[in-house]
Amino acid sequence: MVNAGKAGPRRSGRPRSGEERLSRQAILEAALRIVDDEGIEAMTMRRLAATLGVNPMSIYHHLPNKAAVFAGLAELVFADVDSPDPGDAVPWQDQLKGAARAYRNALRAHPNLALQVLSDTSAVSDVVVTTVEPFYRALDRAGLSPRQIFESVNTLIDFIHGFSLGEAAVRADTFDLAPDLLTRVQNLPSGKAPTLTRVVESLGEEGLHYDFSEGFESGLTTLVNGFTATWT
Repeated sequence: MVNAGKAGPRRSGRPRSGEERLSRQAILEAALRIVDDEGIEAMTMRRLAATLGVNPMSIYHHLPNKAAVFAGLAELVFADVDSPDPGDAVPWQDQLKGAARAYRNALRAHPNLALQVLSDTSAVSDVVVTTVEPFYRALDRAGLSPRQIFESVNTLIDFIHGFSLGEAAVRADTFDLAPDLLTRVQNLPSGKAPTLTRVVESLGEEGLHYDFSEGFESGLTTLVNGFTATWT
């Protein structure tokens, strides 16, 4: 006779231990580790689930698709770009340069993600407002009009994006243009590109050694001084 009061084992419906710990933040941090360590192509939803030790469907409760994961990664990358307002005690030029350096450093910290962030506008749409606030704030203090602020910020952001893509491609702090450039210039037909030849030969191998940080500061100073000359 079967004891009707004694039921067999039942599933509680509770998530596995890995799923109990699952959160949007944990998912994004795991995804960022994958991208940083192995590249953008390695970040698949299946791989992400395996890293977290959960069923792939569990991730979709927090992030509906891969695009949402990358949008979330942009949030992580730019989370600390916005900075407290220093007020008028700091010159607007220094505020603008500081904002530009913070933006560059955010991209530089995750070079594998840089191209995805810069090429996918949907990935940064939700964070762009707070990200560029320090740029707008500094240029507003400079006395620029709304149109002048908008155009100046776009120019500066384009510079940082282009610079960051080049930096990410090299994956080093420096880039040595010589001796290849020297050889190419010296092999040019006589009289071809005389100014280029004179400048390159004058600099020599040591002068053609390119440091990314120095190059960024040089370009940044040129732009900020240009805003001053153009708009103020």
